[in-house]
Amino acid sequence: MNTKRTRAVSAVPAPPRFDCSVLTYIVGLAFGLGLASTAWGQSPSCPNPPPAIITSSQVPTDVCIPAGFLGNPIQFFDDFSWRSVIALVWPAQQGQRGVPDPNQQVGAVSGPLVFETFKADWELFQPNGADPSPTWNDFAGGNNIAVSNPCGVNVNVGFNDFVLASFSKFINLGQAGFGDLVHALPAQNKTWVRYATAFNQIEFTQIVPNKWYLRQNLPATITFQDGALDVKSAWIDMKDIQRPERYYRRTAWLLDPVTGTCSQKTVGLVGLHIVQKTPSRPQWIWSSFEQVDTVPPQPGAPGPFGFNDGSGQPMPASDPNGGWPPNDVQNPIVFNVQRLKPIHASTQATNSKYQQALGGVWQFYQLVMTQWPVPGNTPQNSGAPRFTFPGRINPGDDTTSFANTTLETWEQNAITTGCMACHNMTRTQTDFLWSLQINAYPPTILLPPGFRALGSAAPMSAAEAEAQQLLKQLKALMKEAQSKQ
Repeated sequence: MNTKRTRAVSAVPAPPRFDCSVLTYIVGLAFGLGLASTAWGQSPSCPNPPPAIITSSQVPTDVCIPAGFLGNPIQFFDDFSWRSVIALVWPAQQGQRGVPDPNQQVGAVSGPLVFETFKADWELFQPNGADPSPTWNDFAGGNNIAVSNPCGVNVNVGFNDFVLASFSKFINLGQAGFGDLVHALPAQNKTWVRYATAFNQIEFTQIVPNKWYLRQNLPATITFQDGALDVKSAWIDMKDIQRPERYYRRTAWLLDPVTGTCSQKTVGLVGLHIVQKTPSRPQWIWSSFEQVDTVPPQPGAPGPFGFNDGSGQPMPASDPNGGWPPNDVQNPIVFNVQRLKPIHASTQATNSKYQQALGGVWQFYQLVMTQWPVPGNTPQNSGAPRFTFPGRINPGDDTTSFANTTLETWEQNAITTGCMACHNMTRTQTDFLWSLQINAYPPTILLPPGFRALGSAAPMSAAEAEAQQLLKQLKALMKEAQSKQ
């Protein structure tokens, strides 16, 4: 294990591009971006620039911006993202979900990591609206055998297990869009990426006691407590993946979407979204990480890459697998994925600091972007691009990456389909969480009747299919309206 702990390596980030005078630049940043010294999240004790500290197993409660700082605070938000991911990939304390082991250090991978022990979506949203376990530390098939898991009664899920499956058999293959599943993504080894969504204990203690897993119990407006955090991770089957030592790997239960049976395979982490609600950012702070070998850092870079063959063949203009559901689940069409907007120069500098400090497997992961609401402490503002960075506050604010190539492959070009803009559509109903909005029973995920019938749920009735088509039309109208903001 690498023993390096703290490395105060710093770099001066390039300022964002603004087509304006120096005076307008300063005023625009201070007021248009809401960076006045009175904003929450600022403190005279915040170092500038922030050092790469990797010794804390606790997720930071908020971003730390020096008082009076004028300028784009991207380095402080990116530092928040890195400190958050370090706490989430910290080894978990045995038998305690979501609790880091104080006797270990980041980089140890002999047991589950903190984020892997959060409550999975399939644990909260049981078939036919059945009650989940009310106990945080329970597992399906463990302490509470009445709770179902997608692999069935033959798999006894416990603390050291990780399940990449869903009750509908296919749902965990789908990339999320505006309340729908929109694409499935194949890796170069011709296997589908698997996705997993999970919630921390703060979210759990609001969702379960209030029975928000039932749509009839969802109030008109939901507000989660500060510290609420959820993750969405992307994983690939490591079969025939080159340079496997550069991936965080573990054993997981994978559901075969064709046979409907689970088996244990070695999987590698390729993408991770982290979304956290903080006192100064009630619209949440959105962080996204990727494994560095997913796509070429620039066109023509030599491989190997998990989602690009290194031939220089460009990414197609549309999904050759036909969107969602894929045309042929058994025979994915492999294509080259590219990063269509570069990672911000300041973010790259912060990545370099943390990668050098970490060493080990986590040096092969990078922050793609942090997106945050602007200004701070303004709960009345939406998550539309005119209130975010990256966003549309100033010209050029959307020229760098705001999407993850493994989780939002086809949403890389328009900021109106970025993280906050997409989740803004469910801001009032479920406090930006699509995972609650679409999974509360009865769920609203749009699946053709025949496709859904392959799962464990009953086939759609004609009335339900009609209702879902109406919902799809409504979401299309909402997406069109969002694009004009």
